Amino acid sequence: MKKSKLSIGLVTSFIGALALTACDSTPAVTSSKESIVDFVGYNSEDEKITVDIDKFYSEYGDSEEGTTLFYNAVLEALIRYEYKGLSTEDQSLKSYEAIEKEAKEKVTTQKRVAEVNANSNGTSYEDEWDSILESHDCETEEDLKEYFMYELEKEAINEWYYKKNQDNVEAGQLSLMDQYLGIDKDWKTVARPLDTQNNDTHEYESVFPYHILHVLVKLGADATDYSRATITSAEAEKLWNVVRKLMDSSYTFEEVAFKESEDSSNTAYGDVGMMSTQTSFYNEFKLGIYAYDALLSGVNVENNDSKAIYSAFGIDSDDTVVTKVKLNADGTAEETKETVKTLAVKEMTTDVQNAVTGYGENEGYAALPTIPYDVFKRIGELKDEDKIGTFEPEAGAVAYPRNILFNQFLNFRSPFVITNQDITIADNADKVTVAAHDFEDNTAGNFYLPENNFVEDAVPALAGKSVLTDGNGNVIIGVRSTAGIHFMVMRKSVFYNTNKAVVRGTGTKADVTLQDYYTTANPSDANYPAETYVNMTKSDDSSYYTNRINTIKNKLKGQDSSDVFDAAYDYRIYQMLYTRLENEIKFFDETDTTASVVEANIDQKIKLLREAKYLSNVDSINDAWAEYLAQLRHQNKIRSYKGMLSTGCVFKWSRGNDNDRKEFEKGGACYVK
Repeated sequence: MKKSKLSIGLVTSFIGALALTACDSTPAVTSSKESIVDFVGYNSEDEKITVDIDKFYSEYGDSEEGTTLFYNAVLEALIRYEYKGLSTEDQSLKSYEAIEKEAKEKVTTQKRVAEVNANSNGTSYEDEWDSILESHDCETEEDLKEYFMYELEKEAINEWYYKKNQDNVEAGQLSLMDQYLGIDKDWKTVARPLDTQNNDTHEYESVFPYHILHVLVKLGADATDYSRATITSAEAEKLWNVVRKLMDSSYTFEEVAFKESEDSSNTAYGDVGMMSTQTSFYNEFKLGIYAYDALLSGVNVENNDSKAIYSAFGIDSDDTVVTKVKLNADGTAEETKETVKTLAVKEMTTDVQNAVTGYGENEGYAALPTIPYDVFKRIGELKDEDKIGTFEPEAGAVAYPRNILFNQFLNFRSPFVITNQDITIADNADKVTVAAHDFEDNTAGNFYLPENNFVEDAVPALAGKSVLTDGNGNVIIGVRSTAGIHFMVMRKSVFYNTNKAVVRGTGTKADVTLQDYYTTANPSDANYPAETYVNMTKSDDSSYYTNRINTIKNKLKGQDSSDVFDAAYDYRIYQMLYTRLENEIKFFDETDTTASVVEANIDQKIKLLREAKYLSNVDSINDAWAEYLAQLRHQNKIRSYKGMLSTGCVFKWSRGNDNDRKEFEKGGACYVK
């Protein structure tokens, strides 16, 4: 009889009696007093995990700790005793002999470590070697080899399973890529399969990734002051410089981000990676993108294909937030709720007084806040104007022209787009009007930029208007956050896939599928897609592509803790191996009254793990919306007090005629106290 200790420390950590036994000649004895699980391994030897059952249930019962220990033990048993058979059947899996050789090399390396440590610490080799064994919960060199073999086997089988299922799967099944993305190759949202064994609808939770680039202009302005914040002359200059370059088609968005973005993403050309429903970003940034793409852009309508996306984003028709709480006389609370979708549109459009439409000749509100490029231009040009009026204003810097413009046009947390418009004011008028700018007019004083990145009808909700894009038809979305002003681009959106005919500029852009965009193939491979996450920028360093490929792979394999769509990814391996042995594996004697308790507990543990992950994701995004919308409501109430100087005051002071100047004297419309 040969014995092998379970390599991950389960013997010493679990009662001290758990062992995996392989007997060459003795048939397996299935007894509720000693056997947790019996099965026949790849070499027809009877295998079993044994324990003192009475002691197990008296000390662990149905505890999560006991269930976790047995799940790990059974998974290890399945991998250990099926690995050789799998590697024989599928030559793409690393051979058992190669695994054993690599494990022996690891043991040899550890022996060298013991020698080095003994010399440097002034201790004996034996003491250092014992310390290494103990750190791995091993007693002998053979134990350590077995430990490394299991690590390597599990790693190899995980990679093998991933490659087998990432794209190509059996008919009727979903690939890992489809499950992660939430969109199949036919542009349809995918439904989570029902795990009939556990009655579990949350086997995995698609996270609907977006590929986002941005340019950040940091601002030191008080993030909680929505009407009287101030920016510095340098910040004003920076804002105009960034927008000026984003407008100029001789620059790419990536070039502007590399040179101008004031965060660590600048070295990655503005790339902030694959943002998903689980990514922890500023609410204004993340939810602003979702709101723009799903609610404000005008591209999408809710239908069966997009319902799953709305639900994942927390803006389904059933998602609500509390907007008011009334205490009744009997002490009970009465809540008023509104749907996230309705409230988001309301707070981002109707209640955000866009400085153009709100103060223009035609009162009204934009379907999506639009900021004329001329606002940034004037903020930059007036960056050093430090007073306005005939007296030094008692309001201080808040009345500087750059800050008047900043507060009116940019100091709110709703997503906005930039239009190709000037802001002007007629003689003897109080309100600002807008007009399209002629960038091809090369007369003196006109801002001349014939080759620019403004595209007409790029945003369907703003029909007839030209908005700023990245030069490739991707709309640049602006938003103010705690950090500053973000200029964001969606390089890949899940909604563009569910609406294939997306008009961008003068024609329809043929979007590559999400599967092609997030390919894990190497750019040097034949028939490689033209536009992908991996080849966002060209590089002579192959490690650049390898790192980006691994980013995608780690998300699909559940190894990215910030973006896990399946909380029990290892269970896929467990289920696959269990299925291979389902006619041979048996938990307990079926005639025993406690039969299959461990098996049932393992299944229940996985069900609850996935359910908890799903509910956590739902709670997280719902809480984010509640916090974000509360911030918008608070912001809009403050801004509605009109504690800001009118944009018209900037023009009146610049014009300098006597009638206008009187507005700045005490009692005038532009006098600030």
